[in-house]
Amino acid sequence: MQAHVELLILGSGFGGSLLAAIIARSGRSVALVDQTHHPRFAVGESSTPLADATLRRIAHRFQLPQLEPLVSYGSWKQQLPQLTCGLKRGFTYFGHAPNQMLTADDFAGRRLLVAASRSNENSDTHWLRSDVDQFFFRQAAATGAICIEDCRYSLIPGDSWILDGRTGTSEIHLTATFLVDASGNGRQLAELLQIPAQTDVLTTHSAALYAHFANVTPNEVVLKEQRIDVSGFPYRCDDAAVHHVLSDSWMWQLPFDDGTMSAGFVFDPRRSMINANQPVSAEWNQRLAGYPFLQRQFADATVVRPPQGLCRTKRLQYLTTQAAGSNWAMLPFTAGFIDPLHSTGIAHTLTAIERLAALILASDHRRPHAFALQQYSEELLQEIRFIDALVEGCYAALPDFRLWCLWTMLYFAAVTSAE
Repeated sequence: MQAHVELLILGSGFGGSLLAAIIARSGRSVALVDQTHHPRFAVGESSTPLADATLRRIAHRFQLPQLEPLVSYGSWKQQLPQLTCGLKRGFTYFGHAPNQMLTADDFAGRRLLVAASRSNENSDTHWLRSDVDQFFFRQAAATGAICIEDCRYSLIPGDSWILDGRTGTSEIHLTATFLVDASGNGRQLAELLQIPAQTDVLTTHSAALYAHFANVTPNEVVLKEQRIDVSGFPYRCDDAAVHHVLSDSWMWQLPFDDGTMSAGFVFDPRRSMINANQPVSAEWNQRLAGYPFLQRQFADATVVRPPQGLCRTKRLQYLTTQAAGSNWAMLPFTAGFIDPLHSTGIAHTLTAIERLAALILASDHRRPHAFALQQYSEELLQEIRFIDALVEGCYAALPDFRLWCLWTMLYFAAVTSAE
């Protein structure tokens, strides 16, 4: 296969696929190339009001009405029931002390529930990324993008980009006017163009241990077992992005409607007292062991995704020094990443796509203006550093749950203003 395209996108996660759909819908030529295939496991699953509002605006602005059901739980369940999601009414936080069960005596000071919607119908969602990313990929193909999976390729920069590769028995030769790296932590452009990182300016320092589980006991069940009254909660506490705030770390819990749950510990590996050189299952059990509430929840739990089992990361944080150049740009997760805390990933990706798509479409079949690309790069990197400041404050607050909650209020003030 040989083709020249105006836009070449590396990586077909929801971000790369959405950008491909937008540009192809306008009549421009687009190629979307990925080294693996769908469906595939991914985290970064929790949507927010800002993310939903941005996706709705994108659907209207770029004439992609098929995306609009994804902006709320009610429309999703009614119009796209084949895609798995979870109900997210808000943000739930429970504070724990080591080796102590939550009890009714001090529970008032160990919980925070922040409602983000007034009803299930209008609420946010957790995305089962294997389903949702594949959906976006299919939308890109349906709008006319050339979509290539399982492609091994080499990339040559120049006035026009050159991609030579192979998928199965077919050879691929593409040239492109503009390139977007949506490969996430693959960061192919940074390596190819030898763009230095500036991760050392980031203050957050965390790693994660996570998977998807079945048979996790809901938080509400365990609270009721402890005779804790949940009747005054603004929503069912499990219908949320649930955060268990621990002495030196925290755990996320995102329940899906198929009965599974995304769950993971996030911690500063420099301060962790747990041996990171042991098998991941042993580390997981050791992290559970210090907290009776979590032990009760996961007593019968089994890992169901990904196929290889629990995932453990190195340091999560990364930041490049440049997110766009004369004929290329990066999406947020490729340019930098901070932490799962505050669920910023989907919203940040969508806002960046809206900006970048507008730049590309305004170029009238030429490359976007150099000044506009420089501004895109500077704003993107500034936003990542701002997220870093909001997140690091919560880690600095540990083990003080009250101080953690005060730091989260800065996030909610910022995101409410943005909304």
